[in-house]
Amino acid sequence: MKSSDDEFVDAFRKLQSVSEVAKLFQMSERNAHQRRRQIEKTRGIKLLSAAHNSVDRYDSGYEASFPDFQHVEIKNGLVLAGSDWHLVPGHKTTVHRAFLTMVREMKPAAVFDLGDLLDFSQISRHPRIGWDKGPNVKKEVEWAGDCLDEIKKAGPKAMVTKRTPGNHDLRFDGILANGNPHFDGVKGFALGDHLPGWGQSWAIRVNDQLTLKHRYKGGMHSPFNNTLWSGHSYATGHQHKQQVYPLTDERGDRWGVDVGCMASTYGPTFNYLEAAPRNWRSGFAVFTFVEGKLIPPELVTVWDEEAGTITFRGQIIRV
Repeated sequence: MKSSDDEFVDAFRKLQSVSEVAKLFQMSERNAHQRRRQIEKTRGIKLLSAAHNSVDRYDSGYEASFPDFQHVEIKNGLVLAGSDWHLVPGHKTTVHRAFLTMVREMKPAAVFDLGDLLDFSQISRHPRIGWDKGPNVKKEVEWAGDCLDEIKKAGPKAMVTKRTPGNHDLRFDGILANGNPHFDGVKGFALGDHLPGWGQSWAIRVNDQLTLKHRYKGGMHSPFNNTLWSGHSYATGHQHKQQVYPLTDERGDRWGVDVGCMASTYGPTFNYLEAAPRNWRSGFAVFTFVEGKLIPPELVTVWDEEAGTITFRGQIIRV
């Protein structure tokens, strides 16, 4: 099927795909590529492909949803970092209440959410279990916004608040971006639009000494491997285990930290485990910087969920 250069250009700009243009004009993809490059050269234009593996995504100023890092500088102060909230609308776990209490009392320099703030079971790729009923997306997002607002208001005005996305959080943007690509850029189609005031990136780096993100290495030795292979202190969530692994070499001390989970370890969002025991702990981490240096990280851990108690610095505290 013959086509003029104008027709080819119009089709390419509409379809943004070599394969689709080749089908439209009944030609091979190789010939479509050659025609495309010839027109680009003679007209001095760029015909850009939207294919996920196309170099045009970079040539055309491709923008990622999240930057790699957000950098934070703290000379003297605390960072509270929690992960894996899997929020249930209308409900606050013991560790959630403890987190709010410590934000009010300790007045941290920064608070970080390390991902899986929401569960999004209704838009999961996993099938529904029996007739289990989970909260709808609207209620989850509204509750998450309320909880983050409460945290911001509980701390000092200068407190830095940032987030890193978890695999559960990514379900929101993913299902919309893949199912409704024409709504790209429309406000409300990204989870971050509903959580203002919390900067987003894949990772957060404090004083170029401590990196925090949702996940890195996996397995039972992940905190050790995270700090070993990164070369500095490293904190993650995702595995819900909560532990601190010190590592010392000729450069000094550093720590690999699993911050634990902000959800109740036997909460309703984990029904898929079929009542199996789990080596998890509800809690979060406290990072202290003195004269710009990170001292040994501390853990806040739930002692008794039903009694509403936690352990911190050798004390059992009711929240």
